[in-house]
Amino acid sequence: MAGNKPGSTTSGAKWDNPNHLLYLHHADQPGAILVPQLLVEDNYNTWNKSMTMALTVKNKIRLVNGSIKEPDDEESEEHQQWNCCNDLAKTWLLGSMSKEIANSIINFKYATQMWLELPEIFSNVNVVQLFNIENEIHGCVQGNMSIGSYFTKLKGLWDERDSLCTFPSCTCGELKGFTVYLETQKTM
Repeated sequence: MAGNKPGSTTSGAKWDNPNHLLYLHHADQPGAILVPQLLVEDNYNTWNKSMTMALTVKNKIRLVNGSIKEPDDEESEEHQQWNCCNDLAKTWLLGSMSKEIANSIINFKYATQMWLELPEIFSNVNVVQLFNIENEIHGCVQGNMSIGSYFTKLKGLWDERDSLCTFPSCTCGELKGFTVYLETQKTM
């Protein structure tokens, strides 16, 4: 932003503002690791939550989810900045995946296309994951674990199951009754 303060920029480009959606910080590098775990065939939901948080912190989630559209004027500086941000987001996504998964989406032009393809790829995997988690829940016994450790393990499994089975928001009595039923099932 133009100004008379020491250290202020004089270019006046709106993406020089750290709050602008096309802002690039000097630390925003293509090889940066944004999430601790690579996306593999059985951790999409956890990876998606972590990556969503990381992209939100980097102020790039709206670029990846398609909320920020590509500027029309391909010759404009804003379009060039948008391309840089798009390519950076693509490298972050690809760098956070197993080689096999990355190879399946590398040819997309836009980070949005990559991001929206992933739920399609993993939609059937969720059913298998749900089955395996339900089996773990039903086979979970306290054994030598303390009550706290046992509860923590079960709570983690329930939370993982719940993340795979999302229910619509509703304040009606029927959904509240169903929620009570689910909590009773957890207690059982």
